[in-house]
Amino acid sequence: MTGRRFVEDAAAALDQAPPVIADRLGGGGPEPREAFDPASLTTEMEAISDDVKKRREVDHTLARFSAVHDELAEQERQRKERRQKLMPWKADHDEDATEYASPVDVPDDDDKPRRRGRTAKHSKIVGTVKVIALTAAVLVFVSTGLGWGAMLYIDSKFTEIDALGTNSEAVHQAEKQLGDENFLIVGSDTRAGAKPEDGVGDEESAGGGARSDVLMLAHIPADRKRMVVVSVPRDLLINRPACEKWDSTTGQYTGEQLDPEENVKANEPYALGGPQCVSKFMTELTGLDINHFISVDFNGFKGMVDAIGTVEVCVKQPMNDEELGLIFDKAGKFEVNGTKALDYVRARKVDGELFGDYDRVTRQQKFLSSLLRKALSSEILLNPGKLNAFLNAFAASTVGQNIGVNDMLTLAQSLQSLEAGRVSFVTIPKETAEGPTKSNDDNLELLKEEDAKKLFQAIIDGTPLPNETPDTTAPDPNQTQTTTTPPPGPKPGKIIDHQGLKIQVLNGDEDFDGAAGFASEALEELGYTVVFSGDAPPTDKTVVKYGIGGEDAAATLKSSVPSATLLFDVAMGGTAQLVIGDDWNEEIVPPQSPGTDPGKAAPPEKLEVVNAAQDPCA
Repeated sequence: MTGRRFVEDAAAALDQAPPVIADRLGGGGPEPREAFDPASLTTEMEAISDDVKKRREVDHTLARFSAVHDELAEQERQRKERRQKLMPWKADHDEDATEYASPVDVPDDDDKPRRRGRTAKHSKIVGTVKVIALTAAVLVFVSTGLGWGAMLYIDSKFTEIDALGTNSEAVHQAEKQLGDENFLIVGSDTRAGAKPEDGVGDEESAGGGARSDVLMLAHIPADRKRMVVVSVPRDLLINRPACEKWDSTTGQYTGEQLDPEENVKANEPYALGGPQCVSKFMTELTGLDINHFISVDFNGFKGMVDAIGTVEVCVKQPMNDEELGLIFDKAGKFEVNGTKALDYVRARKVDGELFGDYDRVTRQQKFLSSLLRKALSSEILLNPGKLNAFLNAFAASTVGQNIGVNDMLTLAQSLQSLEAGRVSFVTIPKETAEGPTKSNDDNLELLKEEDAKKLFQAIIDGTPLPNETPDTTAPDPNQTQTTTTPPPGPKPGKIIDHQGLKIQVLNGDEDFDGAAGFASEALEELGYTVVFSGDAPPTDKTVVKYGIGGEDAAATLKSSVPSATLLFDVAMGGTAQLVIGDDWNEEIVPPQSPGTDPGKAAPPEKLEVVNAAQDPCA
């Protein structure tokens, strides 16, 4: 088969592609066969490269298609060379003759040995192989094109909205977050478009608007070896930043500016300021670089569960809600569909549950861990029908930014080998509100700001959380690792028991005469033993000096003085010495737990964690 014939067949394959592919390639349907000019194929492919970003998928497919053609052309050239060597009298044979020549026999001659070209059987095998190769190439092209068309169709169902990038100044230690994925997930309680048979109520019964009934932030580090999902209860009291007002009925920003407000519920930023406001608030709260936004309504949630099939939940007693009615009539494990799952995660006034919204958050975390295991299983990822149904349900009821199908599939594939034990669901540190902020109708809670800072710093540093399965996998050689330059000298030590640990404290801050005494007193209250306190030459930097034998003591002391850096000094021997500089922020904190990595912040001691590997009925 000649290169010309190959191009013609490629053109025929394009003519027969589904309309969605033809439309994206610039045509309104298959062109009549007799009107097609093979020479125009190259021009069309060059034009495609200037199209929108999504059409790069087609460029990639056509490149593969062309590579198959080039390979077949090279095989044909080599075959002709071999024929010319074996049959030099055929050197002047017409280049455009039939590609698969019939066997050629030299006329019988008693004085000359008989020469024979390829046998008919050999030529048939070669021809069959080439036909199979060409057919495979066409199938690759068509199937990839159909996949690309399906992706475009699902992508077109997403509602894009401006939600991100409004508060980048609040991102903490951005250099440590390179390659991380942070998904802000809002479960909206809007009933817009709901039908009576959906069983979710209507806009009038819900009081109108759209609030963040569920507010979570899913953090996936660059190595994709773990996941942390932090829940923010809707009744947590927070400070809402200044935002532009948002109209939930139209999904548009109005241009009206809202002043910041203190002590409002955590579901208010989304209700008043929409995606931008809740994204801004969560960035300030967490310090994380939020690069994906997802808002799913009740119908979308139901559709995703039904697309997967069922999800397993567990209740320890009959579950009856004051507003939704009887959900489960007995204790046990249940496989639930979308409608029942929605009741399970929505219920806020369940008989026997004392903490209202916070019991509900725990249920949501357990349900999502079960849903995650099901969604990332081969049962879904390797089942085109279920995967397509799940993506369609997700897209149809989702408002978001940076949530294209291709990105979601790539992320899902990178998480496919993730162990359930390395997925943690955490409730943000909180405490019961008292006094005028306490309501008889709501379980209002106050944010524990210092513990929240510790939690999100631990997330940024990659510190394992309680009950998390240790990482036993070998480092991926293809994964770019972000490393920091270690201090000169011996490798830094590990955290040890600080009770009675002997240290020295010196003051090199000219502007704070009593710094050494202040720090010594604070460290002794924690359990350290300060054997010497005095002055040092003026210095800009706060450091912990150590020598050979003092590595563990220095690492422990450094964890109590976060603003200090380690400095190896061979003259220090086994002593750990704190030298206070002009940059000291006067912060002295309890050291990390023994055995932890001194380069990573420790999470707060009391943390509500649900590990995805835990039996929900345990």
